[in-house]
Amino acid sequence: MRVARHALLPGNRFTTPLHTHKFAELLLVDAGRCEHLINGASELLEVDDFRCLRPGDVHLPRSDGGPCTIINISFRLEPLAGLAERYGSDWPWAPGNPPRGGRLSPLVRERLSSWLDILANPVRRQLDLEVFLIDLTRMLSGAAPAPRAAGLPAWLASAVEVFSQPRHLRGGVPELARLCGRSQEHLNRVVRASQGRRATDLVNAIRMDWIAVQLRASDAPLETLAAECGLPSQRHFYRLFRANFGVTPAAWRRAVRTAFPANQALNVAPWTRQ
Repeated sequence: MRVARHALLPGNRFTTPLHTHKFAELLLVDAGRCEHLINGASELLEVDDFRCLRPGDVHLPRSDGGPCTIINISFRLEPLAGLAERYGSDWPWAPGNPPRGGRLSPLVRERLSSWLDILANPVRRQLDLEVFLIDLTRMLSGAAPAPRAAGLPAWLASAVEVFSQPRHLRGGVPELARLCGRSQEHLNRVVRASQGRRATDLVNAIRMDWIAVQLRASDAPLETLAAECGLPSQRHFYRLFRANFGVTPAAWRRAVRTAFPANQALNVAPWTRQ
């Protein structure tokens, strides 16, 4: 496996010929944009666009007139035949034309960035590659959008996906607007037109979803969880939670832990040798 970052500079458009590889490759545009010649066609790739290239694909990425940086993750497919068979059409390097591609959502890009730190380490195992490819296959197969993102345009739904993490939740509407690359006023207009409510209401609903999960999984005090996602006012927090779920946070925690006790033994028949 090899991880590399390449700069495509203007004026060097034809220094590398069209070519194939003996390995598979994930090509990702990290900055700028490039012209990508692929299997007799030409396409324009921009930031976060990716292509899953198979050994037989004939391609060439080149400058579109400005500076561009691409990331390549390359590896041999033969040792991974079992994964390809197991995941079938979801396998990013499955046969067909054109090769699998698209644009990474902000959340997938963030997760891929953390993987690059692992894969760039010269001391790595086959296990690291296989787990990465399974995770990448899951991410690229397309998860259903979060319920809170229903009806929102794609750019906002993607931002909501990233926003649903404590370090972003604390920032409220200004942070969601920053992730979208839009003004707060524009964000509020779009949310109102799409869902009939304010951006503040959307943000608080996402906060409540996060807290509801934590109440099942964590013993942290309620005031700690509320403050962690940007709601230091206890009175406001309790009012929002009841409005979203119809019960108090304490009642919710008791209910979910009664339904799924942490130490409940599974009721399964003992295993016996056939």
